[in-house]
This record gives sequence, C-alpha cells and structure tokens, in this order.
Amino acid sequence: MKLQEAGLVNVDSTLKFYLPQLLDSSEYGNINIKEMLAHQAGLTAWIPFYTKTLKLTKPNPVYYSTTKKENYSTQVAENLYMLDSYKDSIFRQILDTPLAENKKYKYSDLGYYFLKEIMERKSNTTLNYLSDSLFYKPMGLRTMGYLPLNRFSKNDITPTEDDKTFRGQLIHGYVHDQGAAMLGGVGGHAGLFSNANDLGVFMYMLSKYGVYGGERYLEENTVKYFTKAHFTSNDNRRGIGFDKPVRSGAGGPTCEGCASLNSFGHSGFTGTIAWADPDKGLVFVFLSNRVNPSAENKKLITDGVRTKIQQCLYDAISDI
Repeated sequence: MKLQEAGLVNVDSTLKFYLPQLLDSSEYGNINIKEMLAHQAGLTAWIPFYTKTLKLTKPNPVYYSTTKKENYSTQVAENLYMLDSYKDSIFRQILDTPLAENKKYKYSDLGYYFLKEIMERKSNTTLNYLSDSLFYKPMGLRTMGYLPLNRFSKNDITPTEDDKTFRGQLIHGYVHDQGAAMLGGVGGHAGLFSNANDLGVFMYMLSKYGVYGGERYLEENTVKYFTKAHFTSNDNRRGIGFDKPVRSGAGGPTCEGCASLNSFGHSGFTGTIAWADPDKGLVFVFLSNRVNPSAENKKLITDGVRTKIQQCLYDAISDI
C-alpha cells in the first residue's frame, strides 16, 4: 500500500514487470498482482517446501547446519540454519507448479513470496526493516515486528507447535509457517509477531483510513482501494490482500450478517483474527494458539469460537 502511494509498485501490473529475470518466460509472469492478492490467479493453495530438504524425516545436512557458518546463515529454528541459496529452489518449486486454468477464488500464500521479493527490490531494504520503519516504530508498536527473539526474551513469547515433521522441536520465538522459516523467519505471508494491543492499534489506524494519533500513515483512498472487494462478479469476496465478509452474510470469517460490507481484516492459521469495521467503529482482535502442541487441533474452527466472540461484541455495541 505504501509503495503504491510512492509510485514504486502498481497492483494493476504483472509479476514479470517487476521480476523479469526470475520469471523470464514462465506463465507466472503474466499474473496480475491485484488478482494474485485477491487469490484468483490460479495459484495452488500451498507447497510443503521443507519435504524436499529432509533425509529419513530429519533435516538433510546438505541443506542444514546445526551452527551458523559460511553459506548457512538463514536461521530456521533453534540450532538449525539453512543453506542460504535454497531460496532459489523455493521459487523454482513454485514456478514448476502449473497454474489452474480456472481463475476462481482459492486462497494461496504463494503470491506473497513474489510480493516480498518485489517490495524488497523496490525499496532496497528488507521487509522487516521496511515495515518497522514505516509503521511499527513511528506508531509506537513496541511488540509488533518480525524476529521477536532479537528484541524479547523467549519467556515473553508464546510458543507454537511442537514440530515433529520438520524442525524436530517446540517452535518458540520462530515463525510457525515452514516456508517463511526457510526464508529466515521473514515472509510476505507469515512471521509477524505482536500482542493484541499493538495489533488493535494498527487495525484502528486502518479503520480510520490511515490516521492514528494525529498522524497520517496511509492515504484514505489507498486504504479504501485495498480493502474493497474488486471481484464480486467472480464470486470472490476478497479485497487486495484483505479478507472481507461473505456477501450473502452466511459463513466466512465474520459472524453471520453482523459485519458491514466495508469491514475488512484477516484470520491466521494459528487461530488469530484481526478485523476492523469502520461503519460500526469496531476493531476486533483475537489471538490464540490452536497449534500448540499440535496443528491437528481444529476445535477453534469447528466450534466457531472467533465468530461467536465477534457476535458478542456486535451485540454489545448494538445495546449502547
């Protein structure tokens, strides 16, 4: 959003416009960025990149080192460092996966691998430094950011999954998502840590269309453009990167019929959700950890915990 305002990125462009060498003649080059961020570019949902780096269910020493050393500086978890050049193999696996011919809505995190690459190349810095310098630090969001072990004691960070299929340890202070871990903990789709208050402040800024504490961080038109559903005729509720309510009112990330169509937010694999409703003056943040100790725990989803809590909040403000 910020780079679009600066004229460095245009979501109506294609991937090959920004990544010509990476995509060269690939069919991925013709992907429209706005469609990609609305999850209708034909990308497969997810690729378990880590499986190709295992040997007999353990991290293969060809790709990993238990100590940081030359060519192995990408930290994946505690005492586990990845071959720095493996990022090229991750992109190769994506590009070797055919795009779906039917460009219907299907959630995929793969587009954010490309988006991160674009943002870092256009800004000449890393995604974690870029986001911190533009938003988190000037907004006073002390807990929000990537790589929390660089800033906090492990005792101040909530552990996630006891990872028995890849890293062989309790994931504590490192990103849960395997692909983001293989990029060193900073992914376009995962790796951000925060407490509920800081995340609430950030969503409040967005609900006020870019203003917080008397300062403007994003232009009003930018927020409205990115949080708008652009492809409703294609039965796609999504904004540009943001999730939106199901337009029929049934199902989806919000309580049924409660959130306005101008509301927006995102839910996370580990059980989180952050939602802003400018029309109702409501920001809803719910942080949980359903994947501890195992991601097989689906109760939060099957019991509809997040939408039930959200319904309570809407009921409460309707009585005021």
